[in-house]
Amino acid sequence: MALFSINAEAAMHWSPVPKEKSHGHGGHGGHDRHAGKPFLLHAGEGAEVQLMSPSKVVQPLTLEHGRVSVKAMGTGNYHALVAKRSVGDLHESAVRYIYMNGKPSGVSPSLLIGHEKSALEIEPAPLAREHWRYYSNTDAQFIVRFQGEPLAGAKVHMQTGNGSSAEFAANTEGLVTIPLPEDFTYEKPGRMANPPSEFVLTAEHHVGTERHITTFSYGYHINPEHWQSTELGLAVIGGGMFIGGFITLRKRRRREKK
Repeated sequence: MALFSINAEAAMHWSPVPKEKSHGHGGHGGHDRHAGKPFLLHAGEGAEVQLMSPSKVVQPLTLEHGRVSVKAMGTGNYHALVAKRSVGDLHESAVRYIYMNGKPSGVSPSLLIGHEKSALEIEPAPLAREHWRYYSNTDAQFIVRFQGEPLAGAKVHMQTGNGSSAEFAANTEGLVTIPLPEDFTYEKPGRMANPPSEFVLTAEHHVGTERHITTFSYGYHINPEHWQSTELGLAVIGGGMFIGGFITLRKRRRREKK
């Protein structure tokens, strides 16, 4: 997984801990399914961290060297990983949504996503989840909220792990459309053959001397159009017809020789 080159000016944000290479033990590289999902909080020294369940139950977490191991809270579905920090007039937050296995929560993820978790927040509208993912060369939409209300004209900065960056402005309803860049190096057909990268959205808002900064981070993938082209489909169909015709011809010749 491609990761950001963190610099001193990077806003506090979440990312998954890079997976270690498999050594062939236990069928999945020796991965402990009970160890929890590890995440890194970048630039988050001194932040308070919590996990919020689909029913909005909060569980405090402890950072160890900027890292947390997240375990399900008894129910499955999407949870919110939240970090918050205030120093003087500066208030920062970082939010990431993660899927956890467990008993069915019976609650729509939209309730958790729409719940106010920090004063300034970037809300995915909607969140790419289940069998839908964020892909390069597609648009993703978000709503910037301050104290629960849409923030008209909010400025949003995007940075990707592949080196792209751009700025966007929300409309009068706080809605901002982010065109995810086509910045992957294509390797070979299939989503699993092309590692995902990360994107981070950052919004900032000032109220008098108070300064609020928030981030939303998530993974995105290379667009399947790279291997699902019309030309490739026609080639597969043509190849199938050729092989089928060859098999039919062989069967016919065998019958003629009998």
